[in-house]
Amino acid sequence: MERYLQGMGISPGIAIAPALLFFHDRYDIPSYAVSDLEAELARLDMAMQKTRKDLEIIYERAVQELGDRNAAIFHAHMMILDDVVLREELTTHLSEHQKNMEHTLDALATRYAQAMNSVDDLRFRERTADMLDVIDRVLRHLLDAERPNLRTLDQESIIVAHDLTPSDTASMDTSKALGLIIEAGSVTSHSSILARALEIPAVIGVEDASAAVTAGTMVIVDGSSGRIILDPTRETCVRYRKAQERLIERRAALLRSTKGKPACTVDGVEVMLRANIELPLEIEHSQNVNAQGIGLYRTEYLFIDRDSLPEEEEQYKAYAHVAEAIAPHPVVLRTMDIGGDKFVAHLQILKEDNPQLGWRAVRFCLARPDIFKTQLRAMLRASVHGTIEIMFPMISGIEELRKVKEVVHEVMADLDEEKIPYNSNIKIGSMIEVPSAVMLADLLAQESDFFSIGTNDLIQYLLAVDRVNEKIAHLYEPAHPAVIRMIHQAAQAARVRNIPCSICGEMAGDALYTELLLGLGITALSMAPVAIPRIREEISHIYLGEARTLARKALKMRTAAEIKELMEKRHLIRAKKCELLMD
Repeated sequence: MERYLQGMGISPGIAIAPALLFFHDRYDIPSYAVSDLEAELARLDMAMQKTRKDLEIIYERAVQELGDRNAAIFHAHMMILDDVVLREELTTHLSEHQKNMEHTLDALATRYAQAMNSVDDLRFRERTADMLDVIDRVLRHLLDAERPNLRTLDQESIIVAHDLTPSDTASMDTSKALGLIIEAGSVTSHSSILARALEIPAVIGVEDASAAVTAGTMVIVDGSSGRIILDPTRETCVRYRKAQERLIERRAALLRSTKGKPACTVDGVEVMLRANIELPLEIEHSQNVNAQGIGLYRTEYLFIDRDSLPEEEEQYKAYAHVAEAIAPHPVVLRTMDIGGDKFVAHLQILKEDNPQLGWRAVRFCLARPDIFKTQLRAMLRASVHGTIEIMFPMISGIEELRKVKEVVHEVMADLDEEKIPYNSNIKIGSMIEVPSAVMLADLLAQESDFFSIGTNDLIQYLLAVDRVNEKIAHLYEPAHPAVIRMIHQAAQAARVRNIPCSICGEMAGDALYTELLLGLGITALSMAPVAIPRIREEISHIYLGEARTLARKALKMRTAAEIKELMEKRHLIRAKKCELLMD
């Protein structure tokens, strides 16, 4: 009998395969008295050397497949092996209890795990998880036990796990891992980022998946809706396989038919479709779907999951690489949006009661000009390698915009003095994601070269809804009349000053809102590369004149329910015309 699970779809697509349960099971740890403590420490050193070799191999593979920034986590893991405090704790415990090293290391791991489970701070939990990942490797070498891995899979599978560590994701056999079902995780977790980057259908937040799914169970994963079907009937499998084939065929046909062509409405209005990226491998994916540039490069990911700041040269090479690869299309580099839910351990940002309203984005950058100027130098230097534009997040008013532009001009003056080339006419944009920025959009438009509306944060700030709080997730509503009106207000302010206005939040990649956004005055959409073909097709069946009429109707509506009903009816009509509905 069919059974159903529901989670959060974080990587679209359909996957059908048997389940493979991937859990780091505990194993029997021997416990016996030892008298030769030096011999036990020597065994520890040998196990650590083997662990280091493991991590070096994983690091090299990660560099090739995920890029230097995402491989940096394994450098951090190697540094854990050199942690003096860890060594002292093990030596002290060994001296006090005089038990074998396996027992000593396992006792320490148990203590760390208990500490992690008793603290709600996501940042602490992620750091402790890294420590446990390394300890597990050392322990297995001491026991001469094989560590479970996803490097070589016997057959195509849906991976079911509580969560995936950096080591797991970096070594995964992506040719046979067709889909992911994760009990824990978040939109920004390692497993989520990898799934989106590699376009693997994935669903996270599936509570007790391990209890509901047994090894070998046939599973269907819908990474768009978050729906999971266990033990599907033959008819359901046939229906979803047809849908899967249709998606693959349509995607291939779309890519063939639109290669080298812009996205245009039926009445001939061009709409720029660009990609949001954070991983190097997403550059190729962006090119494969004919993205007309990068509308959002999340540069803060160069700073996360490492124990030191990236130097100017490392940043310069990363920005120059994407600029050269995407040329002649533009690349919009967003200055680091750290703070809030993006924790950078080595910067020692103190925990805040309201981090989303705290010391983050441009507020942090202006308070740390040393870090900010280094990033701007790297961006400006890279601007000679392609069409680079710079965008500032969380701008709340004119004063803030002027301050960051002053810093840009100071960096330019330094580069001039050093005779280092850069594009002196580089475009500077404001990210519109704070309600005050919308209210002042007419003024910001006078001093910005472009707008990019970050709907993810704009919605949460406007509606006072924490978008990662499951208790109030139902209140996070893109179709709220206030959200629609604010998008329209920002777009109209940009139109008056004749500057582009794009959307780079999740709404941009949701076909339900495409017609409405164009009608409101949005001129470009930036999204995950995987969503571009679908949105390109949607645009090809839209008349801009009708979209504007639709927007006028939506702006008069009083509730989100009314607006969503209007959108769904329009979307259904186009879907039927395009034969997008499943039989």
